[in-house]
Amino acid sequence: MSVLKNKIAALVVISASMVGFCSQAFAEDYQKLLNMCIACHGVDGSNEFDSIPNLKGQNVQYMVGQLKNFKADKRQDQTMSKVAKLLTQEQMQAMAVYFNTGKEQD
Repeated sequence: MSVLKNKIAALVVISASMVGFCSQAFAEDYQKLLNMCIACHGVDGSNEFDSIPNLKGQNVQYMVGQLKNFKADKRQDQTMSKVAKLLTQEQMQAMAVYFNTGKEQD
């Protein structure tokens, strides 16, 4: 019985380690994606370039819809079409919420 308890304890420790690793990997991936968006759209979603839309305060559902359109080739842009293809639905939502709030990086 103690062998079984030891195996269960080891499994719990390994599982907890994996959750922590996955959370860290998710945060790093999110930051990389966010940095990619910030490079053009600005830290808070506003930028000084006429050819790049300001996203600060933009409606979340609208932004997600436009990202989906880029991903599905229903809307074309040399940069955004490539970027959108990299994003999952969850990542699109997270980026849209970030720029909707105009939240600046810490």
